[in-house]
Amino acid sequence: MRRTIGIETFILLEVVLGVQSDLRRALKPIGVTPLQAGVLCYLRQHVDARLIDAAVACRVEPPTLTDVVQDLVRKGWVTNRRSLEDRRTVRLKLSRKGAAFVIKIEPLVRDVEEILGEQNRCVLGTSPLKSRN
Repeated sequence: MRRTIGIETFILLEVVLGVQSDLRRALKPIGVTPLQAGVLCYLRQHVDARLIDAAVACRVEPPTLTDVVQDLVRKGWVTNRRSLEDRRTVRLKLSRKGAAFVIKIEPLVRDVEEILGEQNRCVLGTSPLKSRN
């Protein structure tokens, strides 16, 4: 039996796509994608992070994140190295250039968050007002 998608799902999809579009537009002038920005912000909070943990946090598969990290390494924003304890494990760290760059990203992300607005945060379930109900 085929299950139909409810109106709530369409509304959620519209909000998510709108946020993604706004974020992509905000980040384009500084030459970074939303996923790259997410990795950089994650690494600012998690020094010497494992690639697998960053992939889980960014909700992407490790091979996808590997490609993104290779771009970030090429741009000089991230360093990667094999763990001394387990050669299969890749550790990621912001470079000095990356640490300076992520400071430019954060205000742009906050601006998009403000655009998101309270109503859309309620739809996404990230509003403190929704948790009170």
